[in-house]
Amino acid sequence: MHKVVRLVLVVAAVVALSLGSLGVSKAQTERVVTMGSLVELYTIDPAVGFDQAIGSTLKQFYDTLFRYEGNPPKPVPWLAEKYEISADGTVYTITLPENVKFHDGSPLNAQAVVYSAERLLRVNQGAAGLFLGILAPGKTVAVDDRTVTFTLDQPYGPFLDILTWLFIVNPTVVEANKGSDDGVTYLTDHEAGSGPFTMGRWQAGELYEFVATPTYWRGWPNNDTHPTKVIRQVMREASTRRLAIESGQVDIVDWMGVDDIKAVAGKNGIIAAPGPTLTVYDVKMNTKNGPTADPALRRAIAYAVDYDGMAAIWGGQGTLLNGPLPPSLTTQTTPMYRMDLEKAKAELAKSQYANGVELEYVYVTGLEDERRTGLVLQDSLSKIGITVKITAVTWADAVATFQDPKTSPSLFPLYSGTAFADPDNYLWASFNSALAGNWTNPGHYSNPQVDALLTTGRATADAAKRKDAYTQAEALILADSPNVFIATTPEDHIVGPRITNYAAVYCPVMGSMEDFYKFAVQ
Repeated sequence: MHKVVRLVLVVAAVVALSLGSLGVSKAQTERVVTMGSLVELYTIDPAVGFDQAIGSTLKQFYDTLFRYEGNPPKPVPWLAEKYEISADGTVYTITLPENVKFHDGSPLNAQAVVYSAERLLRVNQGAAGLFLGILAPGKTVAVDDRTVTFTLDQPYGPFLDILTWLFIVNPTVVEANKGSDDGVTYLTDHEAGSGPFTMGRWQAGELYEFVATPTYWRGWPNNDTHPTKVIRQVMREASTRRLAIESGQVDIVDWMGVDDIKAVAGKNGIIAAPGPTLTVYDVKMNTKNGPTADPALRRAIAYAVDYDGMAAIWGGQGTLLNGPLPPSLTTQTTPMYRMDLEKAKAELAKSQYANGVELEYVYVTGLEDERRTGLVLQDSLSKIGITVKITAVTWADAVATFQDPKTSPSLFPLYSGTAFADPDNYLWASFNSALAGNWTNPGHYSNPQVDALLTTGRATADAAKRKDAYTQAEALILADSPNVFIATTPEDHIVGPRITNYAAVYCPVMGSMEDFYKFAVQ
């Protein structure tokens, strides 16, 4: 979804005062890591929370059967000691290690995995959407204390990938605090996990503290240098976060703009987080109503865009796309669309709008990247006789227009992040006709051939068959030109010199950019 608006301008004294008054001090314990974050943690319930900040937090408190590692990221066994997949791709049998304990000493067994899966589906929020149509209630079964089976409604190639979002909760703790909402109220600000950290101070909207568990069942990869405590402080102003990282009062900050990153990276051992991310940024076009329903006009637009001008929005830090997928997931090695005014004019001549047309570009109020995108579009398309009217609206108002192609805008920018690093995460949501009118497909794109290929891609675990299906789907999508495919956006974290291995452990999947467990602290 759309990025949170980055706020600006507070004085340096605020940083010192806020840190001091909340007791943030590296002297508190041997290896305290401090973080300045724009984002409040509105919940830490694994069945409810589903974004970057909450995903990161859940990884500190809970374990999963599989976990993302590396760049490019891959799901690797975590609680899964071994696993088997049936020949038809519908039954996953997973064996757990012996003697894993929750933080209260209760055993983490197959029954706890079943409880966590069933609770996620019952609560039906957050990551539950990843399992919709894939795993039904009652289809997760404990064979014995160490063996659990998942029987899928249909084969699903990236099932191991979405298991990275099944956080295993302690049934004993949740049942004792179940209340009338399946423990949702309790788990909003309590944890019931087995992960490498437990909760320390928890001051909603201000400060969140993670205390390392010395006896964590997997041990610590940096035994003598891992954080013994992490303090995540809310800093709503970008200038506050920048000053805090520059002065060494914090070790890592998030949601930083390109200008701030360029200004501080390289100073006093401060580094910009590696990139690119897996967040795709493009401009959706209404494929069902209005002028952009004409595919020749859409192709003319795609050829007319100044892509270098688009890249400049992020200071040249983004990576231009060759198609609908980020570079690490696509098979498209060369771009189909780059600025070529002769091709743009030729496509325009084939359309119903050879003499020009006015299009409305609608973006979300306050998002500077999107506003600047509109200006680049306006300038680019003017060169082929297309006028662009730029309109700012709220996100809620924009989403309301998407449902009907008659009201959905001709041009609309959108960020698509990744909960799991697989083509299905992007293509199914953005180009499946069943989701036309959803915020992920505001242009109402529909192509039966693409639908069939996307279904094939997700319904098999055969890597070669999946690659072939997605390669064909990408080619069809590019030919239809439903979007202006722009770039993957740059990473927004800045890291201080005390964290010595951030680049080595960085993983660009949502919830994995802040892997405190793997940090090595100077």
